[in-house]
Amino acid sequence: MYCIFGMPVRHSFSPVIHNAAFNQLGINAVYLAFEPPSIEDAIQSMRTLNILGASVTIPFKIDVIKHIDGIDQLAARIGSVNTLVNWDGKITGFNTDGYGAIRALENENIPLGNATCLVIGNGGSARAIAFTLLARGASIIIAGRNVTRIEGLAAELRKTEPSVRAVPLSDIDRKLMETVDIIINTTPVGMSPDINAVPIDPGFISARHTVFDIVYSPHMTKLLSAAEERGSTIVHGIEMLVHQGARQFELWTGTSAPVETMRRAVLKHLQIGP
Repeated sequence: MYCIFGMPVRHSFSPVIHNAAFNQLGINAVYLAFEPPSIEDAIQSMRTLNILGASVTIPFKIDVIKHIDGIDQLAARIGSVNTLVNWDGKITGFNTDGYGAIRALENENIPLGNATCLVIGNGGSARAIAFTLLARGASIIIAGRNVTRIEGLAAELRKTEPSVRAVPLSDIDRKLMETVDIIINTTPVGMSPDINAVPIDPGFISARHTVFDIVYSPHMTKLLSAAEERGSTIVHGIEMLVHQGARQFELWTGTSAPVETMRRAVLKHLQIGP
């Protein structure tokens, strides 16, 4: 058995992609969604029920670290875990969010080295994506409403790259956006049911930008729609969902993930395509 721990997760698409992958490869396993009262209870249930692997989502990605037996070096550096592997009762944490985001961008042939990336948000996904982008040679600007939190994340990133900046969302203007190549929304702004919300003023977006929204429901968020109208290259959230999930699947099973099967399952669930 495999699962996802979070709150809320009733509408998560992770069961869709992982169960499709298990079925495609004939693996006798099931992936379920759980909303535990605490992440400590969730970890205990992994041990008791011999759950072999789990995804971790909000609000547990950071707090889970103190309840597990070990952590991958990259996840430790990021300070956030989205994947748990149960090896004979020893639970180890990994982070595949950054990998998923990079694969989503690379599949669209977006150059990352020397690109300036505006990362909107300061949660676990923002941390993972920002650290991974730095490793690829990108420059990072962290933006958000909570100045204390974005400054805190920027300070951690500066230990790797001193040029990282933090900018309150209220200070974003056309002049700043003319220096940005890639815009990445890592917040839930625009997610169903609040589908008309946008994290930044679309008037600042132009054809020079690649706009990547990690929100995957709806498939075409208001941000992506506005960016497409302005001639931007857009990257859908399901691409990160699929690729981070594929990496999870490989960590759990030791088997290459059927990525296209996983993508088709999500699109079918969203009622897009065949």
